[in-house]
Amino acid sequence: MCDSPPDMVSVVHAVLARLAWALPVALGLLTAAHADPTGTVKGTVIFEGEPPDRPRLHRETDPYCARFDKFSEDVIVTRGKLKDVLVRVKNGPLPAPRPSPALPAMIDQKECTYTPRVIGLVAGQKLVVRNSDGTFHNVHGTIAGKLAWNKPASPKDPDLTLDPGARAGDVIDVVCDIHPWMHAYAVVQDHTAFAVTGEDGTFELTGLPPGSYTLEAWHPTLGTRSLAIQIGKGAKGSVTARLSYRRDEMK
Repeated sequence: MCDSPPDMVSVVHAVLARLAWALPVALGLLTAAHADPTGTVKGTVIFEGEPPDRPRLHRETDPYCARFDKFSEDVIVTRGKLKDVLVRVKNGPLPAPRPSPALPAMIDQKECTYTPRVIGLVAGQKLVVRNSDGTFHNVHGTIAGKLAWNKPASPKDPDLTLDPGARAGDVIDVVCDIHPWMHAYAVVQDHTAFAVTGEDGTFELTGLPPGSYTLEAWHPTLGTRSLAIQIGKGAKGSVTARLSYRRDEMK
């Protein structure tokens, strides 16, 4: 017995369904192939000279904090590499600013220390502050000496979600008035081309269109440094950069 011929309508629907799946994929590949090329800058922030001493912090005023040995975080140098430096594009042909990131940036209060100590924000982005400690803190934020907020943070409290209302170029100082050694910095940009160095002093900025740029390094104790770079096309779109601070320039 011969099989019945396939229903023509069903065949047409099947073909259309395959096209509906394949067409967006093909368009996506075509768009990617013709997208404007972007470059990357990878680099290191170094500290030249003998690193400054990091004295032990006296935290006996709070028995909980005294359980954790901590040292000054003013300048942290590991094998010549500088931590807590925010490196950003100061000027250059960046794309038009996009809406602020939906996800907030986060600072944790852990072992009576702000972690991270330096963080980058995009203007309009919210900041979440968590208390992972078994002691009371307050979260006191100022911008150029003007009060942004002053909130209590008890153990096991919900995270604080804060809207800094800051503009590009602002630095939000975050302190705990109960534990004076606690100090963090939220540095605000109008773009996402920034990164903060860890103990290895490295940073990476991606998505940079070809052109001339000025990079700026910002450190809460040591100030700023600048470096001009050129992002090319193709193999010249990957650039290596080095920014440096020197001991003999410290006040």
